Amino acid sequence: MSLQVIQLEFAGRGSRPFHHRGTRADLGVIRQIFEAEDYAIERFPRGPEIRAAYDNVVSMGRTPLIVDAGANIGASVVYFGLTSPKAHVVALEPEKHNFELLLRNVTGLDADARCAEIGSTTDQLYLIDPGEGEWGYRTVKDQDGIPVPVCAAIDLIEEKTRRGYQPFIVKIDIEGGEEELFSQNVGWIDAFPLLIIELYDWLLPRSGSSRNFLRCMAERDRDFVYYGENVFSFQNEPPGSEPQT
Repeated sequence: MSLQVIQLEFAGRGSRPFHHRGTRADLGVIRQIFEAEDYAIERFPRGPEIRAAYDNVVSMGRTPLIVDAGANIGASVVYFGLTSPKAHVVALEPEKHNFELLLRNVTGLDADARCAEIGSTTDQLYLIDPGEGEWGYRTVKDQDGIPVPVCAAIDLIEEKTRRGYQPFIVKIDIEGGEEELFSQNVGWIDAFPLLIIELYDWLLPRSGSSRNFLRCMAERDRDFVYYGENVFSFQNEPPGSEPQT
């Protein structure tokens, strides 16, 4: 499939090309992220507080860490790179064709791109195509599919913090994989001032795929705000509070 290119223009944020396949899924991602700005924090009353946290990390000479789990073709990575240009973004995308396009789109950004899934432990899952288009691939256990490595969230974040990165935002869009991700080893949540997630009970009825996430949030002092398809979870506890497990 031949690629198409659009030129992204963000006032005060620079300009860069973005490659896509012209499919319904790719065009949908572009509309959601660059036109509707689904991940913009400025629309929220606590947006200035989150932006101030970013500025504070940068002023101390540290690099804010953004984890983008389910990065697809890199639109969200580019958006975060343009809106938080001093941040380091870890981009996880398990489907190889999406990942190849992601690599092209994030060229020149401070991004660590990995063709992998995120999970609660280091593991291997299997990628399947349920027919939802390029933005609907899922990873499952014990099913015919393409083997995919799983990065344990807790290990990934410990690796990055050891290297001096300061957790800032984690964005999760993993098509129901949140059920496994939030099943154990969830103390890493407390390091992030902002967590953004799309929940998939609507797509996976009777699976209870959001149950573990909701349980984790109920046990924590965080605000819980829905906007569009995403939940924005803002940390209320001051930085450095004792993490929960």
